Amino acid sequence: MNDIKSLADRLRDQLRTGDADPKSQAKSKKEPPTDSKREKKDPLPNQENATAFFNEMLNFQVELTEKSLIRVDKKTLNLLKRIKLTQGVDMNRFIIYALHQYLSQNPWLSDYINETLKNTEL
Repeated sequence: MNDIKSLADRLRDQLRTGDADPKSQAKSKKEPPTDSKREKKDPLPNQENATAFFNEMLNFQVELTEKSLIRVDKKTLNLLKRIKLTQGVDMNRFIIYALHQYLSQNPWLSDYINETLKNTEL
């Protein structure tokens, strides 16, 4: 059992320091084929919109004092994780920002909720 742990530790250390085994180093030294037909990648079509969106989100002032469990489907959770990895935006910040944007675009919803609560007997 100790042999397995030490082997795993050695592999982990090699990965951290960037030292790979000689076989993989020989493979990595090969130059990629230069193909004149290759085209340079075009920038993403909505890069400007995305940059503006994430900058605005990062500048959004959030007061995270309350906790709430939010259940999301697997697809949404994967998207939130990818946003966290690519942009460094916390999932909670993204959800709060998106909710504030939605409510600001639909002001009737807040009024409707307030009026419904006024007319409801508790």
